[in-house]
Amino acid sequence: MVTKLSPEARAELAGQGVAISGDIGGLQKQRYWTQDGREIMAIPAIRTYRRVRDKKIVGEGVRDANFDKGWLLQPPAKLKPYCPHCDKWHDTQKEIDDCGEKKGAFNKKWMAKAKKMKHQEGDGEVEGLRAEVSELKSDMSDIKDMLTQLLAKKE
Repeated sequence: MVTKLSPEARAELAGQGVAISGDIGGLQKQRYWTQDGREIMAIPAIRTYRRVRDKKIVGEGVRDANFDKGWLLQPPAKLKPYCPHCDKWHDTQKEIDDCGEKKGAFNKKWMAKAKKMKHQEGDGEVEGLRAEVSELKSDMSDIKDMLTQLLAKKE
């Protein structure tokens, strides 16, 4: 039986250090927060790493790759707005707007390039089709000439 907890009950349990979690493959879920204040329950993404400089290992260890996503272990002191354009967080709404403009300009540039490439590919296909049609026309002309010669011989 699944019961839904009220926000107050959730807050009380969280304050006591109790998390609603489950065991997944023997790994316990961890509580993370996003920089905009959302709470996420996820399995830690533990990864080993090596730092290599000049073909020599200068450091190695273990890290949680969830931190690379911008997730935090504690609720953020100052909330940052989420940017739908780059899937990250920015300090101000102006930065989000600028990010959207940059993304729009980038998309516009590459869409124009894709259209140009498609147009160029299309021209090559059209020229190929035109050549085939003209070849078929000449073949049909030859066949017509042969048929008229055959009919002339029979008469």
